[in-house]
Amino acid sequence: MESNFALLSLVFLVVVLVIGFLRKINMGLIAIGAALIIGRIAGVSDSTVIGGFNTSLFMTLLGTSFLFSMAVNNGTLDLFAKKILKLTGRYGWLVPIVFTLLTFVISASGPGNIPTVALSGPLAIIIGIQMGIDPVFLALLSVMACNLGCMSQISNGGIIAANLGAETAFAGTFETSLFINCILVAVLFTAILYIRFKAYKIKGGLNGGEFQNLPAFNQKQWLTLAACAVMIAAVFITGVNVGLVACLLGVILVIFGVANEKAAIKIMPWGTFILVCGVSVLMNIVVDLGGIDLMTNALTSMMNEHTAAPILGLTAGIMSWFSSTTGVVMPTLIPTAAGIAETFQGAVGYTELVSAVTITSFMAAFSPASTGGATIIAQYAVFKKMDEEESNRLFMRLFIISVLSVLFSVALAAIGFYGLVK
Repeated sequence: MESNFALLSLVFLVVVLVIGFLRKINMGLIAIGAALIIGRIAGVSDSTVIGGFNTSLFMTLLGTSFLFSMAVNNGTLDLFAKKILKLTGRYGWLVPIVFTLLTFVISASGPGNIPTVALSGPLAIIIGIQMGIDPVFLALLSVMACNLGCMSQISNGGIIAANLGAETAFAGTFETSLFINCILVAVLFTAILYIRFKAYKIKGGLNGGEFQNLPAFNQKQWLTLAACAVMIAAVFITGVNVGLVACLLGVILVIFGVANEKAAIKIMPWGTFILVCGVSVLMNIVVDLGGIDLMTNALTSMMNEHTAAPILGLTAGIMSWFSSTTGVVMPTLIPTAAGIAETFQGAVGYTELVSAVTITSFMAAFSPASTGGATIIAQYAVFKKMDEEESNRLFMRLFIISVLSVLFSVALAAIGFYGLVK
């Protein structure tokens, strides 16, 4: 009977993914409803179902998003990015490198991938048009840097990964190595795109248009930058919860009239909060009913120590073409990593498996059916008039790039790249 409930819980998980994709409904909401149904069938109490809502994770995402939504709303991050980019002067070949590094650092320092791509995406298109280079090139770098950058320990992806590994024997041992792997892949991918698009031949710089006569930071923007710096320092020095300190600093900014909390709250990614925490409610039931153990056993039956990471990575990439990395793929697959690592008795590491899942899933995000690719198309259309034929070509181009990016990450997993950092 227990094995039947385990299988049924996985069926419910698949149904949630399919309905969410086909009907374009937030999967977190569907997951909560599904958790109630499967809970009733299996005799799980409502309090246990509700207990699956990860309040710690919600608080962390809420606080950081609140603070950095203010930084976006009052123009601090936008002006900061433009000032840094303008430092490249007439050295056009430096622009893609500085742009990618800046985007990565901003995402890693707390805002995470969603607010950062909202900032860097339009900037990528503007820079591309102004410099006469392919805007899609910079848009790809933007999405990649936002996604891999968010895996730092104080950004949303890294926080989610740490929470998912918190109850395993590997808690506290993999987070830094995971982020280092993300940095290494970001460098590799940037180099490949840089050479592919011949960015070393770019001439001219960012001295006109959006970058001409940039204003100085006003008092409110200086205070916002100071608040962001204090948050980063507090987390690394004292170990205080990043969500709590970010929320406190955000409230201080509001009290002193530095930012408008209503405007900031309006642009916060509430749908993502519901998605991530809603799926965690269902995943808690799946874990309790043995669904993850069943999935782990099924995956390991097809694996050996050499194929475990690429198979798990490929699974993550395929899932990410149609769903969220942080909201669906990571909560679904990372819980299997501990069991797989233990099955092969250290021949394949937990960090290696989690890296394969996370990085491959994020590399799939160029798909137009995923957030990254859809964002590129939408932002491209804002600045470049496209007819239906051109729009379809861009759609197919991004999907092909997504497939190649997934294969690139799976290949890295196959050669043991993600296991090099211990």
